[in-house]
Amino acid sequence: MATKVIRAPEAVHSEVHAAARVLGCNPSELLERAWESFRQSPEFAEDFDLARKAFSVGDLDLVASRLHDQSIERARQRAAAVAALRR
Repeated sequence: MATKVIRAPEAVHSEVHAAARVLGCNPSELLERAWESFRQSPEFAEDFDLARKAFSVGDLDLVASRLHDQSIERARQRAAAVAALRR
């Protein structure tokens, strides 16, 4: 299998390396463990199932709408976090 480099933000990179050292594994093993855990989460299963079904029938608007809604929610959460820091 070909390997494609994926860039992570520096803070994430540092945390993954530190956690891997503490857990006694290398960063790629830790990423694999994290991915397996996330892949089994109900949130991922729901999103993946929706996207799979939408793509199978060509409903790209549903996928776009879901991504748009998620980005709005993430922005709302980030704004709330910044507001909390300012208090």
